[in-house]
Amino acid sequence: MTATNVQFLTDIKNDMTPDTVDVRTTSTINNYGERSFAGSATTYDAYVEKSNEVIRNENEERIAEYKVFIPDASLNINPEDQITLPAPVSAVRPIIKVERRTDNFGQQCVVVYCGRNTRG
Repeated sequence: MTATNVQFLTDIKNDMTPDTVDVRTTSTINNYGERSFAGSATTYDAYVEKSNEVIRNENEERIAEYKVFIPDASLNINPEDQITLPAPVSAVRPIIKVERRTDNFGQQCVVVYCGRNTRG
C-alpha cells in the first residue's frame, strides 16, 4: 500500500467515520442449521446511514434499513456474519448484502446493507 493510500484511509477513519460497529464471523453451523459465533467481536470504525433501499434476489425482496460504510480494505464479511450497530440502534441486525466499492484512486470501502430482525 502506498503512502498516499495509507494517508487516505487514515483521514477517512479519523474524519468521516464517527461510529463504530462490532463484527463477529460465523465459526460453525450445528446439526440444526443454526450459526454459532466464536470469540469476541472485532470493532471497526464506520459511517452508518439510515436507508430504505430495496434489495432483491431470486427468492425475496427485503428493505435495507441501514447502510454501513467501513473503510477497511482487508475486511472479509458476508451475510452469514453478525454485525452490531451503534446507538440509537444498539442491536444486532441481519446482513442482507455486502459490496466492496473502489474509487478512482483505488481506495476500497466495504458497504454492508442491514435489514430488520424477523421472527420465524
